[in-house]
Parts: sequence; C-alpha cells; structure tokens
Amino acid sequence: MGPEDPVLESDDSSYELFQVQAPKGQMVTVTLTSSAFQPILAVGDEIDEECEACVASVGEKDKPAVVRKIVSASGVLQVRANTMDKGDRGAFTILATASLPPRISARPLPFGQSVSDSLDLNDAVTSEGATVDAYALRLNADQEIQLDLSSDDFDPKLELLTPAGAKVAEDDDGGPGTSARIRYVVPRAGLYQVRVTAVGSGAVGAYTLTTGLRQELPPMPAPVSIALGQEITGALSNSTPRYETDGEEIYAVRYGLRLEGGRAYRIALNAANGSELDPKIAVGKIGADGSLESLAQDDDGGGGKNALLRYRPETSGAYVLEVQKVGGANGSYRLMVEQAAADRAPLASEALRLGQNVVGELRDGGARLGATDSLFNTYSIALRAGQRVNVKMEKEGDTSLDPLLEIGLLTSSAFKALAKDDDGGRGLNARIKFTAPSDGTYVIRATAGEPTQEGAYTIGVSDMPASVVPPFPARAKLGETIRGSLGTNDPLRNDSQYFDRYVFNGQVGETFEITASSESFDIIVGARQIDRVDDDYASDDDSGGGTNAKLIYTVTTVGPQIIRVTTIEESAEGDYSLLIVKK
Repeated sequence: MGPEDPVLESDDSSYELFQVQAPKGQMVTVTLTSSAFQPILAVGDEIDEECEACVASVGEKDKPAVVRKIVSASGVLQVRANTMDKGDRGAFTILATASLPPRISARPLPFGQSVSDSLDLNDAVTSEGATVDAYALRLNADQEIQLDLSSDDFDPKLELLTPAGAKVAEDDDGGPGTSARIRYVVPRAGLYQVRVTAVGSGAVGAYTLTTGLRQELPPMPAPVSIALGQEITGALSNSTPRYETDGEEIYAVRYGLRLEGGRAYRIALNAANGSELDPKIAVGKIGADGSLESLAQDDDGGGGKNALLRYRPETSGAYVLEVQKVGGANGSYRLMVEQAAADRAPLASEALRLGQNVVGELRDGGARLGATDSLFNTYSIALRAGQRVNVKMEKEGDTSLDPLLEIGLLTSSAFKALAKDDDGGRGLNARIKFTAPSDGTYVIRATAGEPTQEGAYTIGVSDMPASVVPPFPARAKLGETIRGSLGTNDPLRNDSQYFDRYVFNGQVGETFEITASSESFDIIVGARQIDRVDDDYASDDDSGGGTNAKLIYTVTTVGPQIIRVTTIEESAEGDYSLLIVKK
C-alpha cells in the first residue's frame, strides 16, 4: 500500500482491488497478510464502498484476514484488500486458492445434552463462507425447545433446519451478551439439524452448544419496602431470584419506595469491603411481563465498580429500585437512597482575565442545568472581534468529574452556545479554541458530563499565539546529533504545539532509528514521506525512556522523508536533540 492507492470515502483507508476466477460451486479461500498494517479483507460478487453484500474479515499485524466463499454462477469474485487506518502503508501478501467445499455432515447429539467443540478452517462452510458444525437432534412434536450457543472466541450464530432441510429458525444475539438462542415449538416429530456457525467469515474458536426444553423462571418476589436515608445491606449470589429480558437473565433484588415528582434523589450502591461484586442500580416500574421497565440506571458512576445515580422523577408515585450484578461475580452490597441537596439559583458570572487561572468547584446543592441536571458555574470575558483564545477546564485531584466546556452569548431568553467541548484537553479535560465573531462579553459555562459528577477544577482563558508560516524543512545529516530548540519563533501544530521539521533522503525498504530527547518538555517525533498530508506521520512519544521518543521508521516510497519534532504540552518550549541512524 502506498500513496498512489485510492482511499475509501468512509475512513480514508487505502485499498487495492483484485479478481478471482474459479468454477461455480468451488470454495475460494482468500488470505491477506501484512506485518506493516492491520489488514481488512472483503470478498463478494460485486465490490462497492459499503460492500454490504460482501463477506469480510479483519486480521492483525502478522495475523491474516481470511475469507472463504462459495463461487456463484458468475464464476468471478471481487476482492478488496485495505488497511485499518488512514495513512497505513507497507507491503502485504494476498493469496487465493480454490477447492471443493467440505460437505456439511450432521453428527448425532442426544436432545437434552450439551457439547463443547470448536470451529476451525477444516470444517464445512456455508454458501456465505462461514465455518459451520452441524448436529442431528431427534425432537418430539409439541416440545418447546431451547438451544443456546456461547463462545468467547467469536460471535456465535445458530440455525435450525427441519428434517426436509428447510430453515425454520436462526439467531445471532438472542442469548446473554453475544450468545445465540433459539426457542421453537416443534410442530412434527423428526430428525432436525442444528447448525453452529459464526457471524462473519473466517471466525473460528471454541464454543458450547446446549439443548433442552425451555425452562420457565419463577416469578420475582415482591419488592421490599425501604425508607429514605435507610442503609440497606444485601448480597447477590447464584441463588438470587432472576428474570429474563431480551434474552438476558437478570439476577436482581428489588426494593420499593415512594418518590415525589420533580425532586432529585441520590441513590448510592456500593460493593461491601472485600466483595468482588460489580453492582448496578436501576430505577423504574415493573412491566406486565414481570421485568423492570428501567427509567434510569448506572453501573460505575460511584467510582471503581460502585454505582451512583441521581434521579428526578417526573411524577409522584411508587418506584422500584433494582440491585443487579454486572458479570458473574457475586458479593455483598450497601444501598442508600437520599433526597439530594436543594439546587441553588445560578450565581452571577465571575469575570476572567486573559492569562488568569481560577479554581472552581461543582458540588451537590449548586446550580444545575435544566436539560441535563448537571452542575454548572458561569464565567465571563470581554473579547475583540477576531480575537483567538484558548479556553481550558481541567479537573483537580482524583474526582469523578469529567469537565465539559461551553462558550457563547447570553441572550434575553437563554444562553446560546457558540462552541462546546468535552475531551479536547488531555485525558478527560476540556479545551476550546475560539475565535470571537464580534466585540462583546462572552459567557463561559463550566459543567459536569453527568448529573452525579462533582469536584474541583481550574479554568482559564489565554490568547492563542500567532501562527508562524512553517519554513522549508532543514536538511538532516544521518548519524550526526542535531541540536535544536522550540519556542515562539517556531510554527504551531494544531494551533497549540510548537514544532520543527527536518528532511532526509531514503530508499524503499531502508529502516531508520530516530531518537529525540529533551529535558525541557515531553517530546514527540514523527516521520513521513514528503508528499503525504501534514498530519499523516508515523510517530512515537515515550519509547526512548522517560518522556523521550524513539521511532523505528521504514521507507515505503523513494525520495525525501520529513521528520517532525514537537511536544505533548501546549506552547511548551526548550532545547532538544535529534539523532537519525540507519539500521
């Protein structure tokens, strides 16, 4: 794959097209392997951008993508080999072979028993190219049967065929997680066939198939009444009552209490000390089928595996709280429901100055947004038309806060956001690069990503440095240490990180070790051929030890290659060294 190859409009990944001709009914196996990129393979009678009718497979570096497909009447299959990511380059190997497809032969399996086996590339295939194992089940009339297929290695799929070979049922995700489940009332006695296969082509691995009569679960017990402020202790185990919804069996303990419409409640569910339980809380009403019709739920909002939910019901009435478990681990828990602190009215916006960082805090009892129920504070700053500023909000300490920033104007009726950001800063921090459309006072709203999130933060606004036109890259000498520095005289990457560029010549297949070191900042080094787009670098951050960078770079196109030295932090400055060595 190289710069001359076309790219998909959907993700800009490079691709090449091939054709395979083989006799009708033959099974064609296509294998795509690369040590330079993660390969994706699609095979079909026709290839288009979406390729919805194609059989596809995704490999890994040095692990092939494999597709098997039966040749249709045309005798010709279209093949597309493409990369996982934009800018991926390098050599690949593609191989197509043809053979008679293995015959699907059903092995006998007594009804009511389970079998554990595996799909492999020696098994038979469906007309779509999926690997398949088949089992013969003798079923009696009027039985309501249940077939379950699970696998940790692939996304399983089940098919049920009548003694005459007609498909009467199939399922992909009807069981727990991605497991497959078929429930079927047998109309006539006979020898039925169950086919075990996978979603997609080339998927193989171990599986377990279970057969038997459908077992009805006993009704759930009535909810246990609790009061506000009362701490409840309990436990979830394999003997906890359970119900079924959408193929999932939900182990749950139910509690009932009355909630007032329009009031906010804080529901905390924590695993007990030493417990392996991953608890989940849900609030709602019991439906006609006995399952919970959830109105709100949370898994890990309380930090770690604990759950924390802030809920404001629209109407007053009796509600059900359901303590559930995520995964198979059991254990004890503590549950408490409290009325949340009353919300206060928004405070007047605090004025900010350019270059100033202000510490703020979002705490229960503060002002909340009507639309999301999240805590917020507001700030103001005067800007000139065309002024470009950097607005940052960073959480302080180990809190649950996921900062969310907005900047806009306060009209006579409401706040009008002109820009918004969630994770534009490092980690979960927020950052907005904003150009003022006109002179005026702008409002900055600092808020939390979720209603339960609280914590301290710093917020600040700074002028964005003026852009410098990047000079032509300086010539780099191989094997000689280059001394450089980054600062205000250098151009900016993404308007915030200074960078320098260097150029050297390389031949296809040559490999270079590029090391960049600095004691002043966290350094990044990248390399690409000169005719690629500016951000399309192979890069490294910390492989050189500490915050230093070391990149192993292989030339894929002859000619000038560009090296870029830049930083992690915005506007970081200081000296650095660069060394390019041919391997």
